[in-house]
Amino acid sequence: MTKIDPKNESEKLIEDTSIPYRNEQAKRRFFEHLSGGEGFAGGSVSTFAEAVGQWQQFSKNDDFVNFDKSKAMEFVAWQKTRPTKAKGGTLALQTQYNYLRRIKRFFLWLSEQHEYRKVRKTDVDFLRLSKKDARIATSGTTKPMPTFEEVQRIIKSIHPKNEIDTRDRAILSLALITGMRISAIATLKMKNFDRASKLIDQNPGDGVLTKNSKKILTTFFPIGWSEPEEFFLEWYDYILKKGAKPDHPIFPSTLKGFSGKNDFNKTLVSDEGWSGSSGARKIFEKRCKNAGVPYFNPHSFRHLIVNYMSKARLTEEEKRAISMNLGHENVGTTFGSYGYGNMTPIDAVKIVQKLNMAQPDGQTDVLTAEERAVLEKLIKRSI
Repeated sequence: MTKIDPKNESEKLIEDTSIPYRNEQAKRRFFEHLSGGEGFAGGSVSTFAEAVGQWQQFSKNDDFVNFDKSKAMEFVAWQKTRPTKAKGGTLALQTQYNYLRRIKRFFLWLSEQHEYRKVRKTDVDFLRLSKKDARIATSGTTKPMPTFEEVQRIIKSIHPKNEIDTRDRAILSLALITGMRISAIATLKMKNFDRASKLIDQNPGDGVLTKNSKKILTTFFPIGWSEPEEFFLEWYDYILKKGAKPDHPIFPSTLKGFSGKNDFNKTLVSDEGWSGSSGARKIFEKRCKNAGVPYFNPHSFRHLIVNYMSKARLTEEEKRAISMNLGHENVGTTFGSYGYGNMTPIDAVKIVQKLNMAQPDGQTDVLTAEERAVLEKLIKRSI
C-alpha cells in the first residue's frame, strides 16, 4: 500500500485551488485591457467573456498555462459536436467562428504576458475553422428586405384612431426616412430633435442608445414621398402640445392598464420611455401583420433606405454624406454591407446583361460607376 505524504497532498490541494484564482485574474486583466486599452464597450467585452467561458467549460477550468496545439484542435472539434439548444442541436458555423476568433485573441494576448510565456503563438493559430467552413461562416445569410412599395403599404394601412396608432405610424415613418437603428429611435428624447432644422441629435449623453455609443447627427433622407415626414412631425407636434418636456421621450411606451395586472391600454401612451427596444420592435411585427405584409424587422428599413439611395448617381461627396447621416465611419460599410453588399443574383445578372447589350453598339458608358464597382467585386470573389 502506497503511503500518502500529508505534506505533498496539502501542497497539491493548494495548487489545485489556486488554478481557478489564476484563471480569473488573467481573465480580469484581459477584460480590463479590452475596455481600457482598446476602448471596447461593455457589451463587446461580454462576448469575449462568453467565449472564454466556452473554453473553460471545454477544459474543465484547466490552467490557461497548459494551452497547447492539441488542446486547440480538440476545442475546435468539441465545438462542432457539443450539445446545444440551438436549432439543429449543434452550434452554427458563424457562432463557432465568433467563439474561435475571440478565444484566439485571448490566448494571443495571454502569450505576451510574462507568466504565460509557455503559450506559443504558433499553437494559438490552430484555433480556427477550415477555410471552407470559415467562408460559410463569414458569408452571412440573405437578409429579407422590404420593397419601397411594401413599406408604403404598411404605413398607409395605419388609419389613426388613437394615440397608439399615431405613434406607431410615426415610428415606422422615422425608421424609413432616417434609417436609424430601433434602439436609438426608442430612446430619443424631445430635445434630441430640432424641428426648425429637422436635425436629430443621437446623443448618447442624453441616453440615446446608439451603436458603440457614437454621437450621430441625422436628418431626413429625400425619398420622393412626403407623407412619412409629415406623419412624424404631426406626432412630434402632438405630444409637444400635450405637454412633453425636453427630457421626455419622443415615442413614449404604451400606457399600462388600471386593472392592477400587467396589461396595457390599447389607445393611450404613457409619459415614460421603453425600458428596451423590444416594445418598439413589436410594433413592426404588428403593423406588418395588419397590412398583410411579411414581417420585416426594424433594421431591414435601414437596409432599404441605403439600397434606395444607392440607385441614384451619387458623387463621392454625397456617398460620404449619406454614410455619416447613418452613423458609419466608413463609406464602404454603407454601400457594401448595406447597399450593393445585399445584391441578389438576379440583380447581378441584370447588370451583366446590360453590359452585354452595350457591346454591339460599341458603347462604353452604359454602366454607372457603381455598377462597374459591383462587377469588380463579383470578379474578385470568384478568383
